[in-house]
Amino acid sequence: MKAVIFLNGEYNYKKESVQKLIDKKDIIFCADGGTDYAYEYEIRPDYIIGDLDSISPLVLNFYKKEEVNIEKYNPEKDYTDFELILYRIEGYQKEKNIKFEKVYVLGGLGKRIDMTLNNLHLMEKYPYLVFLSENEEIFYMEKSFSLNNRKNWEFSIIPLDSSIQRLSLKGFRYELEGADIKRKSSRLVSNVIISDKCTVNFEKGKFIVVLRKNS
Repeated sequence: MKAVIFLNGEYNYKKESVQKLIDKKDIIFCADGGTDYAYEYEIRPDYIIGDLDSISPLVLNFYKKEEVNIEKYNPEKDYTDFELILYRIEGYQKEKNIKFEKVYVLGGLGKRIDMTLNNLHLMEKYPYLVFLSENEEIFYMEKSFSLNNRKNWEFSIIPLDSSIQRLSLKGFRYELEGADIKRKSSRLVSNVIISDKCTVNFEKGKFIVVLRKNS
C-alpha cells in the first residue's frame, strides 16, 4: 500500500500516467489547491487538508457532496499545507497500524522556488517521500542502494552533508571507487545508468537522488 499526495505546484503529467500510478487501495491526500488537479485527473481524494484558500469553490463543493474528509486549518499557521499532510500521514499510519512503503508526491515542484526547495528538504525528515514529474523521480538516501531496470536513465546526486564519504558507483557511464565528494562539487550531476542493475555504495552521507528518463 502507498499514499499519493497532490500539491499545488506544476503539473505536466499525462492523465494515463497519473491513473496508472494510483491503485484503488492507495490513500490519496490533497493539499488545498492540489485538489483541483486531482479533480482534473478524475481522482477522488481520501483527505483534503489545508487552509482552503486556493481550492476552487466548484471542486470544494463537489468533494463535500462526495463526503470526502476535509480538514481546514487557520491560514495563520506554522506549517505549509504539505507538512500538515505529512503530519496527518504519520497519524494515519499509527491509527491504522500500517506503514506506507512509499509516499508519492505530485505537483511538489515548480511555481515557487522557496516551496520547491522546502518540499525537497522535508525528505530528510520523511525519507519515504518520492517526488514525481512526468519524466523524473526524486528521492532521499542515507544508505547504500541499488536500482534495477533503469538503463539509459540520467542519474544525479545532490549532497546534503558536507561530503559523501567513500562513494562507489557501479553500472554507470562515469563510475567511482571509494571517492570522497564534497557538497560544493558538481561532479555527481548528469551521470547515466548503463546497466540493468546499478549500485551506489558509500560509508557516510545524505543526499537527494534525481532520476530522469531519457525520451
